[in-house]
Amino acid sequence: MKISGKKLTFSIILFIFMICIIPVQAFSSDRLAVDLLDNGDAYITFDYSLNMLEKAAVYLKIADPNNELKKALEEMFHHPVTVDKVTNSMSRFRVEAFSSITGTNGTVVMKTPEISFTMAEEALKKYWFAPLVQADYTADIAIITYPDGYVEEFYDTDKIPVTSRTLDS
Repeated sequence: MKISGKKLTFSIILFIFMICIIPVQAFSSDRLAVDLLDNGDAYITFDYSLNMLEKAAVYLKIADPNNELKKALEEMFHHPVTVDKVTNSMSRFRVEAFSSITGTNGTVVMKTPEISFTMAEEALKKYWFAPLVQADYTADIAIITYPDGYVEEFYDTDKIPVTSRTLDS
């Protein structure tokens, strides 16, 4: 979508006006779900809430949270990340080789890495409007689901520890 000069100018003025009159609260992390696949890949779904100011910033392409999250995930896990789905309140990514899989004597152990939500804080600091926002990086709930259906849940956390599970081979 191409924005005309007048529309862009009006949008920037409106955005600045909104910054001046609206108390700014950055996105809040609602839910993080990690669905592990048999091959070690994972789908990571991040549900979040954006206020009106943030929705405007995303619409005007001033900020691109999904691209920032993709970059942060690649930096954190050192594996390729693919953006699978994006909406106004959710991003879903596929991370290759997310978990390690080891097998000995007929036993298979799947181990996940630590996940820290401070990556979002670091990504936000790169934007000029970062001093104006206060972000809530604590996920209300974080869920890891193993291929056999076993689920681990973490509440009100800014970090998910390393987890592991012995799977039937």
